[in-house]
Amino acid sequence: MPGQGNTGYSLLETLVTIAIFSIAAAALTSNLTFGIRASHASERFTQATILAQDKLEVLCARPATRVSGTDSPQAGFDRAWTVTTDTPQTGVTQIDVTVSWTDYLPRTITLSTVINE
Repeated sequence: MPGQGNTGYSLLETLVTIAIFSIAAAALTSNLTFGIRASHASERFTQATILAQDKLEVLCARPATRVSGTDSPQAGFDRAWTVTTDTPQTGVTQIDVTVSWTDYLPRTITLSTVINE
């Protein structure tokens, strides 16, 4: 019976297939890890931006609260703000709000505005 010994896969073909699958699985896992890290970093950056914008709006809306200070508005985030009168020119107040946090690296974002008094 010709061809009877040619059925199925050889050990070499099976090993090559497993090796190719392993390399592909490792690449997919690496990409998945990178995607999760990027998503987490983006979420933290968005939270920090919202925290800075909130404080900036409060300081702009309430002249009586325009003094420099610090706080920790949310776990993992530190916020500091500086109010400087007559900067960059007379009759103008500059407000800088800085939010710091650590995800995989220490990060900082600063929002600034000026208010005409």
